[in-house]
Amino acid sequence: MEKMMQAGHLDAIFSTSTIAAGVNFPARTVVIFQSDRFNGKEFATLSATELLQMTGRAGRRGMDEIGFVLIVPGQHQDPRLINELLKSSPDAIQSQIRVNFSMVLNLLLSHSPEEIRELFAASLSTFQNLSRDTRSMKKLEAVRAELEQYREQMGCGSLEELSEVRARYSTATVQLRKMRRSLKRRPGYKKLVDQFAPGRVFISQRGTPYICVSWPDFEYRNVEAVRLANPIRMRHRRIRTHRVAFQRVRELSVLLEAFPDMEEREDWELLIARAVEGEFRPVEPEGPVEGPSDDLASRDLAAMAQRLHSSPCEKCALFGPCQKETAHPFTAALRRYFHLFAKVDSTQEQLWRSFIKYYRLLQAEGYVDEDGNLTRDGMWASKLRLDQPLLISEGIRKNVFPQNNPELLAALIAPFVTDRDKQGDVQLASFIWKYPDQAKPFFQMLKILQRLRERLQAEGFETPPLPFWTVVTVYHWAQGLSWEQLREISGMDEGDLAMIILRTADHLRQIEALSQTHPQLAATAGEALRLLLREPVLSD
Repeated sequence: MEKMMQAGHLDAIFSTSTIAAGVNFPARTVVIFQSDRFNGKEFATLSATELLQMTGRAGRRGMDEIGFVLIVPGQHQDPRLINELLKSSPDAIQSQIRVNFSMVLNLLLSHSPEEIRELFAASLSTFQNLSRDTRSMKKLEAVRAELEQYREQMGCGSLEELSEVRARYSTATVQLRKMRRSLKRRPGYKKLVDQFAPGRVFISQRGTPYICVSWPDFEYRNVEAVRLANPIRMRHRRIRTHRVAFQRVRELSVLLEAFPDMEEREDWELLIARAVEGEFRPVEPEGPVEGPSDDLASRDLAAMAQRLHSSPCEKCALFGPCQKETAHPFTAALRRYFHLFAKVDSTQEQLWRSFIKYYRLLQAEGYVDEDGNLTRDGMWASKLRLDQPLLISEGIRKNVFPQNNPELLAALIAPFVTDRDKQGDVQLASFIWKYPDQAKPFFQMLKILQRLRERLQAEGFETPPLPFWTVVTVYHWAQGLSWEQLREISGMDEGDLAMIILRTADHLRQIEALSQTHPQLAATAGEALRLLLREPVLSD
């Protein structure tokens, strides 16, 4: 488009404000029909800088002595706002520097950690931070002294640790709540609840009969039960119970309408006698005994619950004031502390702390050595300038991605290019049933990457979902399916569909660059690129 416009082959271009501002489209006349634009979430009014960039396209250098801008009246036009913006100065420049894995790896290619800290100190972000109000620092020190009296009661031990632990615990709590809701919507959930309802007799892998005395615990994938075998044991005058994992259950038996009270030893002895006599025969369960217990989502749930229970927040004397913001004076002081800390915390230190967070994880995963130098894996991983380079690098190290199947390689890269899963559980189940050949390698990939994903979550890094529908979509496109057939399979809008394919192609280009360290994988990535980049996604 840009080349055709510059060559004079196009009389007019109808474009979004983003394209008008970001691509070199010199024109004699610029026409603006509205004073707002859609930012992906809502319609927001144009800024002075955006309007300046759009109107600045008017007048072609070396071709026009004058350029024209037409502001056309209409329903979505605010002439007063346009008038004010045209007279306004451009918006102030704000630093947008953000630390990520690719940035850390590439900085370490040519700088030591100490030199990187100096670079952060000399950045625009740090310069802008120096103009902040220094009076807030004095207020922060006063609040810090006030909170010092609670140090011994803090489960995390210090304000610095509290900042990280509190945010991590809060995030994990929200994630656990979402995971529970998602698991309860799964088809096998109700069947599993019915199978392990209170009163259900079951046989363990060792042949020992048990009876459930409470509803199952899906976080730890077990159920509380009484062992129906002699000798019977008591604890604090109550029948002793055991936590039996779902995978230890061999067979299900009858569901009793009632069972004795936990303090009635004689009644329990009679029940045990019935079990010894073989009264409780196995029955055919409604569906597999394990239900969704071995499902990936269920394992994620158990892992998340375990992280929460091992957090210092669980044993903290100030849990209520800290996490639930009660009327305790600690709550008010902590709120003031975080408010002031956000105002005075040096951007330089924010960047450095963020860098250290990424740096330490890269060291732990073997991409950086003890001296801060990139390892062999770190060298080639630095070439992957992607949204999720660490997960893709892990997949390359563990041979997750096929080296002789370009269609499947493209398909398995596709889940990493989006941070949204537009398909629900019903669509996921339907896709798995329809496309088992793609589901098997996809879930094998998830299994291999699960350890790293759990670690990233535990350390507070974002781990976007890896949607299966992208695998099916890109695989069929790489196999030569028509655009109309692909839209029917995916159910996606054309723009979203093209974006997924193009971003997958961008990721494959990064892998293609690994020709020296991974020649076969790089060659396959090149083949996959040629399969993806065809009309109407890309025209010659």
